[in-house]
Amino acid sequence: MQLQITTDYAVRIMRYLLQHKHQLSTAKDMSVELGITYQYFMKVIRRLRKAKLVQSVQGCDGGYRAHPDAAHVTLYQIVEVMEGPLRINRCLEDDCFCNLNATATCDVRRIFAGLQKDLIAKLDAIRIADIGS
Repeated sequence: MQLQITTDYAVRIMRYLLQHKHQLSTAKDMSVELGITYQYFMKVIRRLRKAKLVQSVQGCDGGYRAHPDAAHVTLYQIVEVMEGPLRINRCLEDDCFCNLNATATCDVRRIFAGLQKDLIAKLDAIRIADIGS
């Protein structure tokens, strides 16, 4: 299991905005500072805006800033915005698909479910604002 680079970029962007919360930051400046191509940066920031984690201000003095409540955003929330709900195995999807029809009795599924629950809890306990502070 590996998170997408898009998720890594989203975490970097949110950290940057939280560290510069008293100023507006331009897309160009942030993309250069964070080492993300401008086009990819815009793709990620759009998703963060849609999730209401980032606000944008239009105009010549405009830019981006973290939403006022973003200090409480967790690593899991970013993962969920960028990748959807975390599922470490197909049988843990909402439809509980199992080609053996054994979801109710499968020991492996039970182990994976516990691992998934623990991973989500760990990610949800880490606030973006606390990373590196």
